[in-house]
Amino acid sequence: MITLLANQSIKIYNLKHKDDKQEELTTEYVELLTSPLELAEYKSAITEAMFKGTARNIESELETKNKAGK
Repeated sequence: MITLLANQSIKIYNLKHKDDKQEELTTEYVELLTSPLELAEYKSAITEAMFKGTARNIESELETKNKAGK
């Protein structure tokens, strides 16, 4: 999960720059760069980012079809 999130910006870059792609991080590389103590900090940051990323503002319009038929 951490590797997927870490690669998100690289994937976006690669979509926009098809002729100049960057190499994605591997799970093994991410494991080398992180320690178990950091994982607790990442958990809350990941959860917060997921909530912000999935937030949706839904707006509804008043129905006028029912009023027109009356």
